[in-house]
Amino acid sequence: MAYETIEKAKADAKKGMDDLGKKVADARADAKKGMADVEKKVADVKADAKADIEKVKAKFGHDDELGKKAAYAKADIKAGAEKAMADVDNKMAHAKADAEKAKAAHRK
Repeated sequence: MAYETIEKAKADAKKGMDDLGKKVADARADAKKGMADVEKKVADVKADAKADIEKVKAKFGHDDELGKKAAYAKADIKAGAEKAMADVDNKMAHAKADAEKAKAAHRK
């Protein structure tokens, strides 16, 4: 009787540790996703700010309207490319975090 109780307590403790390990892995993955989202937002703001600066430079640096429009378009294209790269990085970070979460769940 005492042996069965001890074995059940060991099994319950192991299950509790496994559950705790999964919860920790989930929390880590969620934190990584959150950081990736913040980094993407920062990258988007930086890209927009750079584009705005380039547009201001173009406004004062070009005498003709066509040159200004071309500079504006170039700034927008560069900002779009930077945002796209940030989006790819964000999606990769999310996929990596999901993979770590799945790996932790599989170990259980």
